[in-house]
Amino acid sequence: MASRGLYILSATLLGGTALLLWLGFGRAAIDPPKAPAAVDPGTGDGIALGVRAADYDSARRTDDEPLPSGPRIAEREPRRTPPLPVPELPPQPPAPPVAADPGLNALSEASMAAQPKVIAALRADLDARRDALRETCWPPGSDYAATFTVETTFLEDGTMVSLGISDVPGMPGVGACIIGQIGQKPPVLPEAPGVSVTAAVPLAFAGARPPPADDLPESRPRDPRG
Repeated sequence: MASRGLYILSATLLGGTALLLWLGFGRAAIDPPKAPAAVDPGTGDGIALGVRAADYDSARRTDDEPLPSGPRIAEREPRRTPPLPVPELPPQPPAPPVAADPGLNALSEASMAAQPKVIAALRADLDARRDALRETCWPPGSDYAATFTVETTFLEDGTMVSLGISDVPGMPGVGACIIGQIGQKPPVLPEAPGVSVTAAVPLAFAGARPPPADDLPESRPRDPRG
């Protein structure tokens, strides 16, 4: 009886042990291991080991994802230099009047006093040449009336140093011809004026009609060389 009782006790112990082992390995196979709890970065309860992902990754941002908020760095504005004040100049005194040269005034008065004699002598010389000038310089077969103005300048000794003449419309080349004839034999004053004198004398030619308005062949002067 004692042997049978021991056998029954041994069998019971082996069965219980096998049941405990089966329950332990079976639950381990059924339940997966639990992952370690995440550590909240905002709290100081724990420290996570390893590299933690950044809060914001620009490479993974999409167009619809708003930019992270934060303090914006203000752009540096160029430094502006205030304009320098323009100094005010004191008022300048008016320029003194130019004093007339007594010597120049005396020469001008002497020239004006001698001018009438020079004009009379020049007019007499041109009147004596009028017919010859008309015959040489007038267009052939024409009877035009025209008036030219001859201007000359004489030095103190009576030498003519300048000679000019005005143009008459419709008579091209006639004035140049007259100047050429007068220049070949310049006027001679009866006496030296003693100062430089400029005189202008009209030289009138009588005629039946005025010169033509257009530059016609008949209005051209005759070549004095024939």
